[in-house]
Formats: sequence, C-alpha cells, structure tokens
Amino acid sequence: MPKLRDLPRVVFVLGKGGVGRSTVSTSLAALLASRGERVLVFEWTLEETIGPWFGQPPAGIEPQAVSDKLWVANFGLADSLRAYFVDHLGMGAFYRHVIHGRAVRRLVEAAPGIAEMMFLGHVCWLSTLAAKEKGLEFDRVIVDTPAAGHGAALLDLPATLGSMHASGLLGSEITRLGQMMSDPAWTGALAVSLPEELAVEETLELVPKATKSLGRPLLAVVLNRSAGQLRDEANPAWLGALGGGVPEDVAGALHAVHDDLRGRLHFEAELRRALEGTTERGFVSLEEQLGLGGDSSPRGVVSALASALEARLGGTR
Repeated sequence: MPKLRDLPRVVFVLGKGGVGRSTVSTSLAALLASRGERVLVFEWTLEETIGPWFGQPPAGIEPQAVSDKLWVANFGLADSLRAYFVDHLGMGAFYRHVIHGRAVRRLVEAAPGIAEMMFLGHVCWLSTLAAKEKGLEFDRVIVDTPAAGHGAALLDLPATLGSMHASGLLGSEITRLGQMMSDPAWTGALAVSLPEELAVEETLELVPKATKSLGRPLLAVVLNRSAGQLRDEANPAWLGALGGGVPEDVAGALHAVHDDLRGRLHFEAELRRALEGTTERGFVSLEEQLGLGGDSSPRGVVSALASALEARLGGTR
C-alpha cells in the first residue's frame, strides 16, 4: 500500500454536507503534522470552525497556526483578489482603482466561475509561490472543499476554462490551474461519506464524476462514523435477554437503535460493494467516536481519527 509520504502535495476532500469533511481533513492534516510536515487545511466556508476546535479564533485568508506544524485558512473572494493582484502580481494601484471599484467588484462576485477560479488559483499559489512571495511554506495543503456538488465542480473547472482558449493573464492562469489538476504528484482527491442513505447515494454519484474530472482514480473513499465493527444480527441475544426487565419505552428505544445500526451496516456494505477497486487506496472506515468514551471534543475526535487514518491510509514509514 502507498505510504503517507506518497500523497500528492494537494489533497481535495470531497463530500456531501454534514458527512465530516472538515473533521477528516483536519485529522489527515494532524497526522501528517505529527510526522513532521508543515500542513495547511484550506477551507471555503461561511464560518470557519477548525480554528475554534483548537482554541483559536476563526481563521481568514491568512494561514493561522492552530497547533505544531498545523495551520488553517479560509477562502474569501475579496481577500483572494487582493492577494492575487497586490501580493502576487504587485499591481496595487490597479487593484485599488479598478478591481476594488464597486462596479467591477459586483461583476466579479456575480460572474459564474470567477470565485471558483480564484479559489483554485489560491490553492495553486499556496502550494508553489507562497513560500517565495510570503514565506508561507507548506509541505502539504489539505483542501476542505464546499459540499459535494460545488466541490466536485471545482475539479471540472480547469478543463471548462481551457475550452475558452483565453490569452494573456487569464490564459496563463488557466494553463497553470490545468497543470496543477492534471499532475497526480501535485493533486489528488478523496471522498468522505456516512453510512446513511442520502450520503451513500450522493457518494455513488460523486466518485465516478470526480474520477472522470481528474482523469484518474480518487485516493480513497473515507467512511466516517462506520458501524462496520458490529455484527449484523436480526435478533441479537442482548435484545432478547431484556425480556420484561426494562420499561417498555426503553426497550422500544433500544430496538430502534438496533434497527438504525443494522441499516447503517447495510448502507456501508452497499457503498463498499459498489466502489470496490475504484480508488487507489480503497475503502477507509473510521469508527464512531462520539459517546464511546475518551475525549469527545472536536480536538479529541480529530486526534482519535488521525490515529485511525495512520493505520488505514498506509501510515507505515
């Protein structure tokens, strides 16, 4: 199995809203940081949450250290435009008088694909020129993408823009993004899911679409909150042993929990069967952490999942 050091420089983490993309992104980053890498988690969200998990304020576009060798940053279009034209191109006057003007700013915000192009452009900059231009040197960038449809569309963007055959500054930027997304040593993606009906359905649509967009298999499918360690029993002995020893409402609740767990096992098995052999590193199950003892804080869950990922993603040195 490939080792963690063989992961690409940029890893896009895809998945439906609510499946734990941020948790998995941060857990993978924390694992890589524990091995001595300088790692950035780059988000695109209205409310940055990873910083507060580590007792820090929410991060903005400037990378913020949250623990040893681990940083987080959150994309914003206005901040990214300023960074691109002022910090990268050195066109401060043009930015202030043209790009930052009200009319152009509204046009840029409304134009389809501009925000996505700037997001990918910032990822590209963070993984290449940021070290030279701003001293921001990262061995790995973990991209916590927006929810499934939007995140998957990011992978299509370079090819879509390339069909425009643009020239000049825009053409150069599109070429750079195409080179980033087509290089397996530079970029890769993994999908996160839950053993739930809607999440499984969306993942079964997402994985082949993202594979086609990238032109190569995803790194892995990560199943968060797996119930796969449980036995699938229609009438387990412990339920039968309850008899009349507990109140009826409690017995009903326990039966409902049992039925839910069996359903989760079914959806997990369905996802595993459908996606077997479709990714580089296979199917990665991360067991439920909440309510099972240990530290159930976000930081504690991240630490536990980092240890699980080490064993399941080829963590051997």
